[in-house]
Amino acid sequence: MPTVNLLNDEQVQRFIVDGFVRVRPEVDPEVHETVNRQIRIAEEHEYHFGNNIVSRVPVMWEVLRSPSVVGALTSLLGPHYYVHPHRAIHTSRPVDDKTVEYNEDFNGPPMGKGSRAGSGWHQDAQSPLSRARHHLPKYLIGFYFPHATPPEMGPTRFQAGSYLYSHPVEPSGVVLPKDIEQGAFFLLHFDTVHAGWPNRTDTSRYMVKFVFSRTTDSPRPTWQSELINWQNPIDAVSETSPEPAWEFVWNWMRGNDFATNGFDRSSVSFKDLNGNNQERRLCATYGLATPENIPFFVDRLKSLSNSDAYQRKLWVGKDGRAIPRDDTRDNVRRWNERAIVMDDAAYALSACGPEAVGPLIELLDSDSPWVLINSVFALGELGNHAQEAIPALARVLNNPMQQVVRQTLDAIGSIGSNIDCVLPAIDELLTTSRPGWEEPEVMRGWTGSDQIRMNAVSTLLNAINYPGNNLDEIERMFAMSLNDRNGYVGAIACEGLVRLGTKSSTSTAITFLSDRRFDERVSLRKPF
Repeated sequence: MPTVNLLNDEQVQRFIVDGFVRVRPEVDPEVHETVNRQIRIAEEHEYHFGNNIVSRVPVMWEVLRSPSVVGALTSLLGPHYYVHPHRAIHTSRPVDDKTVEYNEDFNGPPMGKGSRAGSGWHQDAQSPLSRARHHLPKYLIGFYFPHATPPEMGPTRFQAGSYLYSHPVEPSGVVLPKDIEQGAFFLLHFDTVHAGWPNRTDTSRYMVKFVFSRTTDSPRPTWQSELINWQNPIDAVSETSPEPAWEFVWNWMRGNDFATNGFDRSSVSFKDLNGNNQERRLCATYGLATPENIPFFVDRLKSLSNSDAYQRKLWVGKDGRAIPRDDTRDNVRRWNERAIVMDDAAYALSACGPEAVGPLIELLDSDSPWVLINSVFALGELGNHAQEAIPALARVLNNPMQQVVRQTLDAIGSIGSNIDCVLPAIDELLTTSRPGWEEPEVMRGWTGSDQIRMNAVSTLLNAINYPGNNLDEIERMFAMSLNDRNGYVGAIACEGLVRLGTKSSTSTAITFLSDRRFDERVSLRKPF
């Protein structure tokens, strides 16, 4: 691997507290200028490229492969991280009235006409359909600014530490970057609360959003690590202090045990779980996550057996009919097609360590979809410690509800090892659909079956990092998935073939990519 600039202990600890890190890509300034110029041509004279923007402006790969960006991603997601196929250009057009100013925490200031940047505080949705919200660093967002962006030009703002929140609350720890130089690159935990900001200049502002995902747990630190024990970083921005949560994430990233040491557990109560006070619920979730409390958390999940939270709450149109768009205004934890927040008992059980695996496996006999969804999530968060759950999870893949199957696939992918007994079920999920799974779940037309196939190839992508898996069978399923109608599926499958690195997988991937070669030098003014 080329030389990369890994983060140090304090930078990682600051990321755990604040949820973001800023890096400076080591590339020629002309690279950023080229990106800026080509994005403006594409957006203003061609069309909105969406996920294809990096194929339209491939010089951006120089930024993504720069030592500091690769080093930060390796430090936070491990060396086998994946550049997710979802990308987007966030555009902030100039506002008409440039004299109006707002406080930096203001929710939803007006944006310029034609902007593609929401100014209301929000946590991002997964794409194309929902996946779970993880407190652990499983997904990151990258914000790349190809041109200098002063505050009056409308940089993206965010709330430090908010990735641990169950939903956006009264703003705190607001960061509106004041000195965004050309080429600045921010990495944020995927669930960080953020928002656009009005552009009070005469020039459109562009920012490219990337998503990065972890494909394997790390048994040891993947940054420049010297410290063993957690310590609060200097100059953190977050205005809350859920130390047990921070310490748990630190220990997990180091590959250490699950204990959170030195926390005064008498200061929190089980009654704080699932509450609106984010600091107290997080302190309770992780401060009370001890082996002796496993029965309480298991009983809590059992108590959800009659919950209808596995069913979505949809918007109702003017004609009184429901439309495929989630109404999440009440912040109730339930299934939706943005991202799913689990019951705090599920997060707590995953933090209790390997002793929670047996009780969680017993919960897989439940008839309740919501109990199953929460239980398989917790097993997935336990990662390789939950290998013994694989046969039980294989049986859950037969569940008739696509929501349960989606979450189970992600859990199997997080566990990773010895999943051969699951491969026949994954093969079937990649090639067949079940009744009711082909109904559009969102306005863009994505179905539950589309997302299942994406989760399935993501599971296989993770599996190639672990021992005890049939790589020949996995290669066959990758090749079979290349031309899937869901473009994300083909992208992930192709990445899997490249990573397998066999003669046959490499040849298949090269043919697939060569057939889709995009000539970025062709434009409306130069058609050939």
